[in-house]
Amino acid sequence: MSEKTYSIRRRLVGGTLILMIVIFGGISIAARELAIHESKELFSARLATSARVLEALVARQLEKASVANPIIIALPKQLEEPQGDAPEEFGHPYETKIAFQVWRDGGPLLAKSASAPDIPLGTLKAGFGTNKIDDDLWQLFALRSGDVWIITAEKDEVRQEMANGIGLSILLPLVLGGLLMLIAVNVVLTINMRSLRELADRIGKREPESLALIHLDRTPDELAPIVTELNSLLTRVKATFEREQRFINAAAHEIRTPIAALQLHVENAQRANTAEEREKSLNDAMQGVRRTAKLAEQLLVLSRIAAKGAKENFQPVLLSQVSCEVIAVHEPLLTRRGQVIGLDVDGEVAVWGEPYKLQRLLQNLIENASQYGKKDGEIQVDIRQSPEGMVWSISNDGPPIPDEEMKNIFMPYYRILGTDAPGSGLGLAIVNEIVEQHHAHIEMRRKADGQGNVATVMFKCMSAPTAA
Repeated sequence: MSEKTYSIRRRLVGGTLILMIVIFGGISIAARELAIHESKELFSARLATSARVLEALVARQLEKASVANPIIIALPKQLEEPQGDAPEEFGHPYETKIAFQVWRDGGPLLAKSASAPDIPLGTLKAGFGTNKIDDDLWQLFALRSGDVWIITAEKDEVRQEMANGIGLSILLPLVLGGLLMLIAVNVVLTINMRSLRELADRIGKREPESLALIHLDRTPDELAPIVTELNSLLTRVKATFEREQRFINAAAHEIRTPIAALQLHVENAQRANTAEEREKSLNDAMQGVRRTAKLAEQLLVLSRIAAKGAKENFQPVLLSQVSCEVIAVHEPLLTRRGQVIGLDVDGEVAVWGEPYKLQRLLQNLIENASQYGKKDGEIQVDIRQSPEGMVWSISNDGPPIPDEEMKNIFMPYYRILGTDAPGSGLGLAIVNEIVEQHHAHIEMRRKADGQGNVATVMFKCMSAPTAA
């Protein structure tokens, strides 16, 4: 089942568009509400002013008006059928949307504009108000002067048109500018994401066996960590492949020798003239079988431990507990060799590790100390706590390792020159691999008295001490 994919560029552009719609929509609504508020104040003040002007200029001339013939302020004939909203020399079409009336208190209509209906524009109550006549909503202001009421009014659509016009005049440039900005963002993203496409193309065109590092002509800062980590992965994979290849080559070489020796001993047994010669050849062959079995075991252990992909079972571990378990298993074998082993613990906290690998580490160090120590000598295991962590030391009293050999003893299949001790040269290589996986440190040095060697492993302590 393939993983779902998506376009970062489309998401960025789409997200930008949604944000622009939300932001510009909010700006438009806020601008329209502000325009309505300001137009309400402006037009209301104009209605009140108009009413006061009418009160001063017209109301006192109403003695000539009668019930049958109210005074009507006519509009130019050109405004009766306006063709647009543009002002003309004879007036403005909006005059048809503005009206006034003059009423006698409790009496007849005395005067009105031609745009006003014959019925009252609103109730005769001083102040501002609204009234719907037919399908038109009027905003009005009523003013009382003696026994005369003056009502000025205008259609609400005038205010709405003004608010909509102001809102549109604000929103339209924003929308146009936003669309241009969206196009520009899309172009910029397309140009700057070419490096990502180039990286994908270079990876896609690589041969399966190629582990060469990836280099781009120009790498964006945001893409640099990906390229760096990818190159780091390639480096680790290359190192793993090379190590595996060396391991296979060396294993094939190391196994070939004991197998050839076994074949020779068996052939000698077949050609033996006496029972003594046959028994000697079979004994030599059996020793070769044991060495080959030991080599195969060490190869399997090294392969298993070196497999980074294996699931680790790290947990708090007490080195004293591991030491007791390993010593209990090896003590009978050491006793048969005439060797003794001791354990000394001076303060302890747990270390973070895998019990099986730590057991294998100590087992190999004890076996190495036994093989290269005196036959009737002593092997000492020490555990002590230092400011840097836990120190695990294994020492013997055999011949000291030459200084020029110290740097090579942890290499696979390496054996100290001039020694006849049995072994495959993998024991310390396994130890070194385990130490690296536990982020510890190991060193081999001579004992202070010059009689023997000491292998010291330094572990980092856990944050919290663990009781023994």
